[in-house]
Amino acid sequence: MSDDRALLDRALFDEFAELFDADEMRDVIVEWYADVESALQLIDDARGRDDAADVARIAHRTAGGGLALGATSFAAVCEQLRARADSGAELTDEDIGRVRDAAAATHRALSDAAGI
Repeated sequence: MSDDRALLDRALFDEFAELFDADEMRDVIVEWYADVESALQLIDDARGRDDAADVARIAHRTAGGGLALGATSFAAVCEQLRARADSGAELTDEDIGRVRDAAAATHRALSDAAGI
């Protein structure tokens, strides 16, 4: 079991999770992770086009999706990517990797918190 305290705001997560039964919550988490994977692909595509504005927009939107679930640490990593893209700095595989790693860790923490 992961230590979700470092990854999740449990009060926000618990408040959100109260809206769903266990099966629905599992579906929400699965859908969130699929959305993040799609967003990461879009970010990779935008980076390949040298479209920092699109990277920033997608990263910001992805952060918001995490916040809805209480994934504050994940949202912070996404916002760091947005800020880097907005700064005009070159975006690296490491920058994207941090978001990818945070997404995987957050997925595990969400699953643990939901008991699935």
